[in-house]
Amino acid sequence: MSHPVVVIGGGLAGLAAAARLAKVGHQVELYERSETLGGNWAPYQLPSGTTVDDAPSIIGFPAPWRDLFRKSGRPLEAELARMGYALEPAQPATMIFADGAELTLPTDRGGQHATLTAAYGRSVAERWRNLLDRLDQVWQTLRGLGLEAELRSRDQLSRTTRRTLFGRRMTLADLAISVDHDHLSALIRSVAYRLGSVPEQTPAFVAVELSTQRTFGRWQVHPFETSSRLETGRSSILVEALAGRLALRKVQVHLSCPIENIHLHNGQVAAVATSAGDRPASAVIATCDPWQTFNELLPGNAARRTRRQLRGLSPAAAPTVSHREAPMPRAPLRETVNLTEAGIPTVSYLRQLADGGLRTVHDFNATRPRASYGVAWSRFSSWLRRPSVTTEIPGLYAASPASPAGPGASQVVLSAALAAYGGDDYLRHRIARR
Repeated sequence: MSHPVVVIGGGLAGLAAAARLAKVGHQVELYERSETLGGNWAPYQLPSGTTVDDAPSIIGFPAPWRDLFRKSGRPLEAELARMGYALEPAQPATMIFADGAELTLPTDRGGQHATLTAAYGRSVAERWRNLLDRLDQVWQTLRGLGLEAELRSRDQLSRTTRRTLFGRRMTLADLAISVDHDHLSALIRSVAYRLGSVPEQTPAFVAVELSTQRTFGRWQVHPFETSSRLETGRSSILVEALAGRLALRKVQVHLSCPIENIHLHNGQVAAVATSAGDRPASAVIATCDPWQTFNELLPGNAARRTRRQLRGLSPAAAPTVSHREAPMPRAPLRETVNLTEAGIPTVSYLRQLADGGLRTVHDFNATRPRASYGVAWSRFSSWLRRPSVTTEIPGLYAASPASPAGPGASQVVLSAALAAYGGDDYLRHRIARR
């Protein structure tokens, strides 16, 4: 009997990789050091008994989620419907700028142009439209650089590719200046802060977030029956659905059971050491942060190149998240973004509960480094220092918010897909060589 594939970590990446690998027939064991699944998206209860999470209430780019559920056995829509929910379009956010002005910017191309023309004039609206059209080209280029295929080396970044990505030197701060408008400049700069970085160190191509929102829209988890006691905008519903996928696929989930070491034999993955003893492994998908994977879990002489790369990286800055009960709001879910003059956002989600409201605030003016939120940008070169999904160690794959795809939930799900594909190919080739 072959040994199981071991997945380290029960966050989004771990759940997604485990579900895919189990669906294609592998025996999968998942180890999570905490008592709950979901990582940064894990649900928990307030003293009042209200269930909350620290995830954004708005989801962008839903295609990776849909692909994940389809490839693990049941369409996302069917899985959510079984739980009483649907994934529905969300209303645009209201942005409040430092001078007190407000802007509610639709996600569709025509709506954005009309809104900006009315607010700022045709010239500003056309500059914005041209910028996002350029970012659409960036998106098409990035798909093959960590999202749908791995980014492994600088050889993939030809001169044409780098030019499409605004070059190596242009930062998000430079791009914000080029739009020549205080409000839109703050909006562009806010992209860096929401990813745990600063605009002056973030490559300009990261503004692609603005393009994907225009292309794919904004989505929320919403109950079928508005009068039900189910919750609008609690994104951890997706974690609960994924946990159900793992149970159906008979993934062995070990909670409160940290991995202490990854054992190698002849340079390739052989086993893991847990608090309950050693466990043989045919492959390992590590979804914890890269500093833990490469500096703590592996032997000291392994993966030296990746360790050197990690020395030049630092953890992303995570926001302070708070929850407080509020009167029942009129709309099921409303997002408000207060932007300082420098573009630092405070994101507030006001959503309906069965008998009241809940305001969740993500404050990027009060942050602290957290490795579980990914890697802070340190110019363009730091992109290539992020650990590849396929590691130097045969049989070891790494997927997390620190992967080249980025820290967004949909990007993490895509990184997990690449890790699952890589692990599956590795095991099939091993079987074929026997």
